[in-house]
Formats: sequence, structure tokens, C-alpha cells
Amino acid sequence: MAFPLSSAEQHKYRKEGFVVRPRVFDPPEIDDMRDQCERLIERLVRNRKTKRQKFGSYTFDSDMDNGVIIKWEGDSDVVHGIEPFAHLSLELKTWALDPRFVDPMKDLIGTEAPMLFTEKLNLKRPRYGGVNPLHQDYPYWVQVAQEAKDICTAMLFLDDSTLANGCLHVAPGSHLGGKWQGRADTDRFGSNEIDESIYDDLDLIAVEVPAGSVILFGPMLVHKSLPNTSSKQRRALLFSYQPAGRRTQLEALKEGIRKSP
Repeated sequence: MAFPLSSAEQHKYRKEGFVVRPRVFDPPEIDDMRDQCERLIERLVRNRKTKRQKFGSYTFDSDMDNGVIIKWEGDSDVVHGIEPFAHLSLELKTWALDPRFVDPMKDLIGTEAPMLFTEKLNLKRPRYGGVNPLHQDYPYWVQVAQEAKDICTAMLFLDDSTLANGCLHVAPGSHLGGKWQGRADTDRFGSNEIDESIYDDLDLIAVEVPAGSVILFGPMLVHKSLPNTSSKQRRALLFSYQPAGRRTQLEALKEGIRKSP
């Protein structure tokens, strides 16, 4: 089967900057992906002892042996996320090539051969998962990508996503305003976060969707997520694609061009 964007979806994407597709993947598929994610996390953090560094709102751990950046929930031993990871899990890389991800990317990127730029696993553990501050992806990616403006993301929700467990919030139409003003009260990396005091009238909508749903969005869409105050997990896989033949996030890490400071 093919899964291109409909004309209505293309119109919505141009106008609002994102498209949501509910229940793209069924429960057994989601169960498999959850299992692969948890196995990968457990393998990466088992007995790991490193010097962590705080930049902006995040605490980073650069695992160069595995070619991955680990984000921790502050000084705790709870993982907030990892990036990139497809080279560490054949199973998850295979999922990234599924036509339910790739086919709409052909329309969004304008190429018949989209390839991965990077992959993120975002975790919000029950009553622990923290904030992902207001931001656009573009300011982070422009440091390492050859053409950051051409990158689009498919975010798959591995759990039901609700207000209580820290669902994604997006600003419809925000992609039309170019690069938004970053914070001036923090370090260089933190300056990639949007200065919310400048945009205090911003209209955000909550993306509350069932597990297996996918949201497609580009590098300029303004978005954030709040803490998980519930007893439920909120995990998400993010596959970001670009035209073939361009440098990936993993290659940038190997070259010493890091997304983290």
C-alpha cells in the first residue's frame, strides 16, 4: 500500500505547518516498537558513569563510543531521550523505512528518495518526565545539517498522548514566521529555545491522540511539551528525513560537529 498525503492534508500542512494521522500503527506494532526502545535504553545506560553537562534546559551525556547523545532528567538516573539511534537498532531502523513514514515524506520534502537525517526517542516517565521547552527544530539543525530547511519529522506516539502525561503542543501557522527570537538569558545552546516572554499571546493547541498516531511537521513549526504529571508513560519516536546524499546527524557527530555544545 502507498500512503501519500491527500490534497486536504497538503493544504493543511501549507497553512498550519503540521498534519496528524490517527492510529497509523496498530497495537501489536506499537508493542514491538516499545519493546525495542526499552531494550535499547537499557543497553545504553547499563552501568554508565560519565560526566554530564547542562546546557539550556537539558542535561547531556555524549556517548561517543556508541555515537549517541543521551539526555537525562537533570541529575537523576532517569533518561529523557536519546539521539541518534537507528545505527544501534536494526529493528527500529527498519521501522523508519516503513512506507507509512516514508511516503508522506516524499510529498513534504519533494523527493522520491527521502533518507534519515536523525532519530530521537523522547521519554516522559510517569510523574517524572520533564519539559521540552518552546522551540523550533531549525536552530538546532542548522548547525550540523547541510540544508536544515529541507528536513521534516514524523513523530510516532508510542503511548496515548494526553494533557496529563505531557502531550505535544503546537502553534498552527507558526512555520510561516521564519526563525523566532531565542532566549538571551542563557548559554549558546539554550539560546535555541524560544523566548516565551516575547510571544506571551501565542496560541498553542494540544495534540491529544491515541497510541499509534503520527504527526508530520517541518523544521520551522513552533512546539513544546509539558511535564508528565500522570501515572502513565509518554514515549515517542521521532524520525527526521531529508533528501538523499546529505550529511546525517550521526556523521556530524563522528566529524565532531555536534548538535550539543
